[in-house]
Amino acid sequence: MDDDLRQRLFDPDGAHRLVLARRPPHCSAMTCVVSDVVWHDVVHLLRWSAATAASAGVDAGRWWRLAAGCAELLRRLPALCDELGEPWGPTAPADDPELPGTTRVELATGRLLGLLHAPAPVPLRLLAGEVDALGAAAISALAQTSSWSLPGMR
Repeated sequence: MDDDLRQRLFDPDGAHRLVLARRPPHCSAMTCVVSDVVWHDVVHLLRWSAATAASAGVDAGRWWRLAAGCAELLRRLPALCDELGEPWGPTAPADDPELPGTTRVELATGRLLGLLHAPAPVPLRLLAGEVDALGAAAISALAQTSSWSLPGMR
């Protein structure tokens, strides 16, 4: 992620402009509200993904918050799809589960950034698949950086 984009994500006015830029042209008030809510949440997820940490304990909290934020957005997306009259059913992109969790977070973040800057409207079910992949990657990153061991494993 380049420094300019990182600055826009963490700048309230810049982030707000990113959210407003995702509004479909000539849409109803309800569609604008749903768009703003969804993309506002995506910007928050991207902030958690882009945050840097100096310690493993802080990183663990970041991965946890990123995974929890993804789960929260995924919980609300079916109702938002219903409001827009869009079909529901997340499409999961195929990330290689053998990749490290941090690498998978970077890949999913890049795809979400691509959707944020896409010129055409993005179906919410496509967005849901990417949010799900980001959440799964964050959980993998958390598990891989954890000092806990599984019972019976040494």
